[in-house]
Amino acid sequence: MTKARSDYRILVVDDQKSMRGLATYFLKQIEFQDIDEAENAREALMKMQTKRYDLLLLDWNMDGMSGIDLLRAIRSVPELNQIKIIMATSERSVDKMDEATTNGADHYVVKPYELRDLEVRVKKVLAC
Repeated sequence: MTKARSDYRILVVDDQKSMRGLATYFLKQIEFQDIDEAENAREALMKMQTKRYDLLLLDWNMDGMSGIDLLRAIRSVPELNQIKIIMATSERSVDKMDEATTNGADHYVVKPYELRDLEVRVKKVLAC
């Protein structure tokens, strides 16, 4: 039996408040409800210690620990390998996309993105 979209737990990690807000708004528009936000990798790691997420929407370029470094850290912990991760960045480089998938990202979205861009990727990653 497939989970209802409202049952998925999503963490949006981005150092820009406006991008976190936009991502959360878009996710709610496509019927996801359990959405948390983190402004940096450290906050994301703390939240992941207390809540099990199904999906991370993870910004690449953040102050402190970058999104790609957080991706590597998550993928190095077997208990966190079930989390689906979509990397988000303004860089359109094929090399960046390859680096993200090589390091364990499930998908990639280029910012700024539209609702449909995010919806297609989330549906594919979560198979919902």
